[in-house]
Amino acid sequence: MKTKIIKNKKGFSLLETIIYIAIFSMIITTIVSFGTNMTTSRLNNQNILEVNDQGRNVMKTITQTLRNGSQINSPTTSNTSSSLSLVTSLPATSPTVFSESGGVLYVTEGTGSQIALTNNKVIVSNLLFSNFSRPNTPNIIKISFTLTSSGASGGSGGTYSFTFNSSAQIRK
Repeated sequence: MKTKIIKNKKGFSLLETIIYIAIFSMIITTIVSFGTNMTTSRLNNQNILEVNDQGRNVMKTITQTLRNGSQINSPTTSNTSSSLSLVTSLPATSPTVFSESGGVLYVTEGTGSQIALTNNKVIVSNLLFSNFSRPNTPNIIKISFTLTSSGASGGSGGTYSFTFNSSAQIRK
């Protein structure tokens, strides 16, 4: 009598293994790519938020101080300057000076030390104050500066830059 040999098919063939590895590799590559894109997008959004938040806060501080000032020392009428000097109603804070140094925007009140209005996550450039006043008119100052993200939040999120413009006048 002849005995039948039954082949026991356990496991995968080489071709099946290669196909499964290829499918698994494509899935892993898609997941890693998606995660990388999400991280880059998050960093870009953080840079945009940081620039916009600091720009709004700086502009608000400068315009409020200017409106509450009593006289503009610099820039003089029809001139521009990279710093703004104001006489304020309080002797302790007079003069108040806004200026940029090393990519940071500072305010100095009276004889006090410089106080940074921006942090190391942004770089200030193109700071310009233009005095559009005319004789016997309120002092009108145009304020312009550019903030650029410094990439301190990881660097791979790219950079974002925005130019802020506003104007204000001394209330009399």
